Amino acid sequence: METWPVAERCEPELQNLLSTHDICPLPAYNLKDEIIPPSQYREKLKGAIVEVHFALGHYFIKKTKRHIFNAILRKLVVLHRPTEVPSSPYKRLRISAHSKKK
Repeated sequence: METWPVAERCEPELQNLLSTHDICPLPAYNLKDEIIPPSQYREKLKGAIVEVHFALGHYFIKKTKRHIFNAILRKLVVLHRPTEVPSSPYKRLRISAHSKKK
């Protein structure tokens, strides 16, 4: 996890976690059932449509008569890779023209 891709401002916090925690990245796979390395998560997962496999945990606390549920993520499968939003020069032109009128 020493090479985990994090923002520069988060790097010191990651180093602190490495000394006190066992960090296990959530397994992510493509449609060919090939594992995606954590170093590619940002590129492959941000904006993608994914299938999430998880376990649902349930606890009942008798004393307070409360039900507690939690989801434990197990695996991600990328169903559709991220798409780039096309930038339209006409849209930029209209926005800039509108701001000049004010």
